[in-house]
Amino acid sequence: MGKRQSEDARVIPLFGKDEMNLIEFPFGPVTSTTAKTLEVEHRVWDGRLRREVFRRMIITGADKFGLPRPVDDQVLLGMKTLTHEAGFESPKVTFSRYELCRIIGWVPDGRCYARLEESFDRIAGTTLKFKDGWYDNGEKAYKSKTFHLITEVDLCSRDQLARSRLANGRVSQKLCSFIWTDVIWKSFQDGFIKTLDMAMYRKIAQGRRREVPLRLFRILDKRFYHSRLTKFDLRRLCIGTLGLCATYSPSQMMRVLDRAGQCLIDCEYLAEMWYRREGNSFLVHFRKRAEQRQTRSSSQDVAMAPRGRSVRADSKEQGEDALKLWLSAVGEEELARREEAALESLFGSELERRIVLSGKAKGIGVLEGGRIRQEYLRRFTESDQVTKRKLA
Repeated sequence: MGKRQSEDARVIPLFGKDEMNLIEFPFGPVTSTTAKTLEVEHRVWDGRLRREVFRRMIITGADKFGLPRPVDDQVLLGMKTLTHEAGFESPKVTFSRYELCRIIGWVPDGRCYARLEESFDRIAGTTLKFKDGWYDNGEKAYKSKTFHLITEVDLCSRDQLARSRLANGRVSQKLCSFIWTDVIWKSFQDGFIKTLDMAMYRKIAQGRRREVPLRLFRILDKRFYHSRLTKFDLRRLCIGTLGLCATYSPSQMMRVLDRAGQCLIDCEYLAEMWYRREGNSFLVHFRKRAEQRQTRSSSQDVAMAPRGRSVRADSKEQGEDALKLWLSAVGEEELARREEAALESLFGSELERRIVLSGKAKGIGVLEGGRIRQEYLRRFTESDQVTKRKLA
């Protein structure tokens, strides 16, 4: 392989991370608008104060670029996944546009690269103002904050990329970067993030009019953490979280929500949804589909796979877990050796290393370990550090 490593051969991340404050509030309206400001208010019960309080978010777009659009949600989630892939080591994240497109399920071509640039313009130009609505996980309190998500974006041009490839002969080029601001980076470091199934996210994203289903998937995935059954106030969910127009009637909100819920049912994420009236308001209930064990007769394929081979993520769409297949193909003994090398080189974040060491201390192998431990090892294997070790 030498130094020429095709990005197409890399395993597409099966799991990403989602910042939990940005799940509760909509990152811009779900429909196109000429307005430059969106204000959302949540009325919630405060257990300490023993009364209802209001948590507000005001989102303001730049004059030239306007408010964020639903497509920017996908790009923003891809940015958080890139940061997770880098081990949350630095607020500055380097990447290639090809890599980002593959993470969020876009076809890497000139049209999508242009969409990325427009999206970064809107994200960088957006101001978020939270009034008693931003949860600081480090201090365990809601705060008032006004901030941007990123401070700097560097997107290399096509000519820059061509010159770099001619200079070093490498196919894989990470010449783009962005820098998170202190507020959002602190939330990452405080652990106010959740794991998101990116394979399911990409599956839901396939097709038209998927803006509401994608936002619904993220909020449901957060609420399903404790139970497979959850409920919302209809108006709070549709307007306060999904970003629907504030003038929608209950029947209009239900029509939009029905389409989004059916999409999640078709993608085998939801089992069912239904409505119930309570007084002057409506509650909408969701039940998550029970996870079924996949019975496969392809264990021979795993045994016959070349050792150390990166399994393509399309296999996930065929009912296979690409990460599990890759781990099984490499073998427990080799995985343990690579894990030791990763720990010795201080690869990844301190939290990840603690999780790995905890598993090792309990005598748990990589194949039986959790997702964080397995993803940590995959990222190390694909990193430049491993390439240099092999060349040496």
